[in-house]
Amino acid sequence: MKKLITFFIGLGFLFSCGSSNEENIPQKEIDKVIAISNYSPIILERGGLKLVEFNDFPPFNDVETKIATQNQTFKMGINKIEFKNKFFNLGEKTVEEKVHRARLNEGGQYLGVLSLNKPLKKVIQGHFETEVEKGDNLFFCYLSRSYDLSVKNKNASFLFKINADPSGCFSETELADTVVALLQPRGSYSHNYSEGVLFDFFLKNISLSEGDYISLKVDKVEFKLTKWVPFWIQGLTSGYHKISIEFKTKDNKSIKGIMPNQLSTVINVEAVNLFSE
Repeated sequence: MKKLITFFIGLGFLFSCGSSNEENIPQKEIDKVIAISNYSPIILERGGLKLVEFNDFPPFNDVETKIATQNQTFKMGINKIEFKNKFFNLGEKTVEEKVHRARLNEGGQYLGVLSLNKPLKKVIQGHFETEVEKGDNLFFCYLSRSYDLSVKNKNASFLFKINADPSGCFSETELADTVVALLQPRGSYSHNYSEGVLFDFFLKNISLSEGDYISLKVDKVEFKLTKWVPFWIQGLTSGYHKISIEFKTKDNKSIKGIMPNQLSTVINVEAVNLFSE
């Protein structure tokens, strides 16, 4: 039913934006809408677990974020990092956030900030503060919807480095290094599944070509993923679960990227007290 609704909405959009003469609508555009309505999500099952592809989200191809390096100077210690976005408003609630029954970020849409030895930071202003220590300080930043789903286009994230020394700091922006990062799930989830457990990862300066795959392990159960798409994880029992990913090439080579500590996490599926008020 959802596919049919998407199909008719898509056709309605095409006809409403064009001429009243249906022949003016390019067949290519009609075929594109039909292809979306006929798409079946990927479903993988193994070891009592099920992965269901989450494909009902817009691509946001025009969205951009980048570090604002002009007039910024850095020093060892606490620094304020400024950045700027295009066509993406931080702190706003995503329109369809409650449709997916996903866990929501109270602050709304955010810029996720990952570094080597620090937890994920969710930023809803045009800057964030961080401590710069001696040596290389790496930061991978990406835009996320309010239900923890990252925006997946090459301009919706940036990677930069601050090399710090007591004598001064030098920054490098738009690094070409590879990032493979596990973004979600993180933290705790309700066992009654009022909040879905979303699996999401990010690939920066690397892509899944033919024969490559992401090895996703949920505890000891492995799934091989050949597309950069998010999934719902179903079938988790109460307790703690280790989630990890690994980029594997067709030659069975492992690529960990520049942030190998962001490849795994432990989440807690909380038991529900049925007798609580």
